[in-house]
Parts: sequence; C-alpha cells; structure tokens
Amino acid sequence: MKNFFLTLSAVFVLISSCSVKDGNFEINIKTPDANNMIVRLFRETADGLSVVDSTKIEASRAYLKGFVSSPELMFLYIGNAPDYLPVFVEKGSADIDFNYSRPSKSTVKGSETHKIFTDFVRSYSVYCDKAAGIDKMLSSAKRNSDTVMVSGLEQDRELLKGEITGFEEFYVDKYSDSPLACYIISTQLMYELDCAGLKFLLDKIPPENRSNRYYEKAVEYLKNLEISPIDPLKEQYENLSAGLNKDLPLNLLIVKAAETFLNEPYLGGTLEVNDTEKLVINFNKFDCVTFQETVAALALDKKSATPSYENFRAKLQNLRYRGGVISGYTSRLHYSSDWIYDNVKRHNVRDLTSELGGEELTKKIDFMSSHPQYYSKLSDSLSLKEIKDIEDRINENHVCYIPKNKIKEISARIPDGSLIFITTDKEGLDFAHVGISVREGGVLKMYHASSDAKKVVKTPSALSDYLLGMKHFTGIAVLEVL
Repeated sequence: MKNFFLTLSAVFVLISSCSVKDGNFEINIKTPDANNMIVRLFRETADGLSVVDSTKIEASRAYLKGFVSSPELMFLYIGNAPDYLPVFVEKGSADIDFNYSRPSKSTVKGSETHKIFTDFVRSYSVYCDKAAGIDKMLSSAKRNSDTVMVSGLEQDRELLKGEITGFEEFYVDKYSDSPLACYIISTQLMYELDCAGLKFLLDKIPPENRSNRYYEKAVEYLKNLEISPIDPLKEQYENLSAGLNKDLPLNLLIVKAAETFLNEPYLGGTLEVNDTEKLVINFNKFDCVTFQETVAALALDKKSATPSYENFRAKLQNLRYRGGVISGYTSRLHYSSDWIYDNVKRHNVRDLTSELGGEELTKKIDFMSSHPQYYSKLSDSLSLKEIKDIEDRINENHVCYIPKNKIKEISARIPDGSLIFITTDKEGLDFAHVGISVREGGVLKMYHASSDAKKVVKTPSALSDYLLGMKHFTGIAVLEVL
C-alpha cells in the first residue's frame, strides 16, 4: 500500500477540480497542548504550498477563515508539531480537536467530506492489511506444502475480495451523484487499483460530474495502463509452477504436481459451467478427469522451453479437446477411449497397456447418447447426433485394458507418474475413473480426485488392492505422458 500522506496531493488536485457551490469556511481549532503557537492553513498549488490563513492559538483556541470553491484538501500546521493534519475544507464551519503529539489522530467535525474520506481510507487500510496478512500466511503455507492451510487461506482471500468489492460499491453508489465521487477515484488510485477496478469507478461517475481535470487525468491514466483481462488464476498458476523443479524427469514432475493438490476438494461437473464451450481452469476443486489433465498440463508446461500461464493453458486445451481445438461441446474428449485414441494419435501420450499384457476392451460404448437427460448440452438433436457419431468411431477403434486380477503381477513395470484409466462394467461406458500412479515404499498406489473422500487423495493401499475392492471397476489402461 502506498504511504497515505505522501499521496494526498493527488487527492487535492481532484477535489479542487470538482464543482460545487462557492462558499466561505470557518475552522475552530481546539488544543490544550499548543498555547501561543502559530497556526497555518496551507493549500497546494502548482508553485508549492500557499498560506490560506494564519493565526495564533490563544486560550487553547484559534480561528481560521477563507474561501473554497469545492471541498478541498488543505494542510494544517501548528507550531512545532511533529506532523501536519491533512483536512478537507468545505463551505461552512468545522471544529478540530487537534492532537498536538499525533496530528494525524486529530478529530475533525463538521466536514462531511473529511468524514467520508477518513472513514473510507481507514476502512480500506484495514482491508489492505487483512489482504497482506493472508498473502503472507499463504506464501508460508505453500512453502511448507500445507495444502489444507493453503485451501483455507485461498478461500479467505476470495471472501475478502468480495468484501472489498462490496465496500467500494457502497461508497461509489452512495456518492456518485455528487462531486465527492471524484475523491473516491483518487483514493483508489492511491492504492494502485487494477485496470478493472479503476474502470468500474470511472464508469460509475455520471456525465454531469465528469467535467473536471482529475476525471480526465484518471481516464488518461487508465489508457496508459496495460488494458488486458485480469485472470485471478494466473497468480495461482505462478505459485504452483514455482514449486515444481524443472530438472526432474517428466514422470516425477507429474508426481510432484499431483502431490501439490492433495486434500483439495472434489467437485463433480467442474467443466459444465459455461453456456458455450470454453477452456475451464480450476486449481481449487477437481473431478478425477480435471485433476489428471491439470497435473499433466502443469508438468508439460514446466518442462517446456518457455513455461508460462499462456503455455499452460495451451497444454491443457491440447489434452482436453479433440485435435487441441475447441469447437463446441462435442469437441471435448468426453470418453476416455476417445481421449486415449486422440492423444496417442497426436503423440501427446504413449499407450503402455498392450506391452504390459493388456487385452482388447470389447464392449459397446453408447452411454451418453443413451442417457441424454444427464447432459444438458445434448438437448439439441445436432449435438446428440455428433455424440452418436463419436461413439461409433470409439466402437471401431477399441483400446486395451489390463484386468484388475493381473495388475499386481505387472505393477512393478508401471512407471511413476503414469496416467491411470480405470475401466468399468457399467453398460455403455468404457472408463469410470482416472488418476496418477505413484510408488510409495515400493508399492504402486494412485493419486486421484475421489468422490467418496470428497477430495484429492492417495490410495491407502496398493492400486491392485484398491481395484479389487471396487465392485464395478474391471481393470486399467496405462499411459505415459510425452
């Protein structure tokens, strides 16, 4: 946060340019600690500070008078006080209980502008201090890989952002029909508001209050900023990527990325949030598929020549969509068989299942077209036909799987960081769950976003035992990320 008193001059420029009725002001100063001291009231001009009025404190009181054409920020000095008091002066009278030892703690009464200003800045300072505290704890939690603490703090930060937005909207809505809205903009500028926030405030100012120098200055300031959509996920990506070691082999980098998300909450249907198909990224909640794809994309990005948020997005899209291109709901690789076929064809992954002793998965795949009521995007006949065509292709290009009763004997040959796809006996469906392989004490296990545990977990026992304990799971396919 910028130092408040070093930036008050920006506020002065703004307030002095807001148009209100001209008027005389009177200030009554009371202080028991500064008898026989000279009191001076200054305004800032292009040539520096200029005295508005000067008098001596007698019997603990002094009176200052002058003329203002708007609520104006001025500076009150008394004798050898250690600081000055910035005060908004406006038409009418105001009383000041001056705190000689700590001028900034003085009480100003009778100036509505000053009251609004101090209330706003003090409250905003509290919010900023809270945000700084959360960020500090969040950095520490991430360094210590405390995923539970990270999740809680990130939720706290999102809640705080909502509170700050509501706070800003309250002040702007309350005062946007008066010149006081101008000073709110300047106060926001002191805190280096981002593009979206500043634009929100500027748009709230009605046209009749835009004819002032500072409004124009704020508009110009906004133009000079880099105007681009603000993606709150970018910071999360940067923190996650910073925790990954690029020198690790890709498969171990995948394991490390998967470990980062341990205990993050499970949420089904995370990709069904937009009316039109768009790339959805969520680092805080996962279903099994988005967990696996996000982990793989983070590792692939980290191993690339130029890791970046944009590169990560491209990697994720390339894995999730047929041919890496988003062209509607059916371009997403909904069936794991389709995902495997398309990504193997484009050399994003290598299918290890056959060489590990797998056998062909022969069953009719038609779950989506047979149950369109479960998929809101299949309500139109065109999308439903496209899904049926996709299912026909899947049924022509069978994938392999390893029956679950054979997994134990080949588990030593499954590399860490492999993509695990779990087949099911459910009619019309090929695979029902996915995860990431990891070896612990020589035992092959799996990281996965579990709907039962409601979070990202590691199987407590060997992968082979886990599968034998799941009635409807029949086996696995194993893929290596390239």
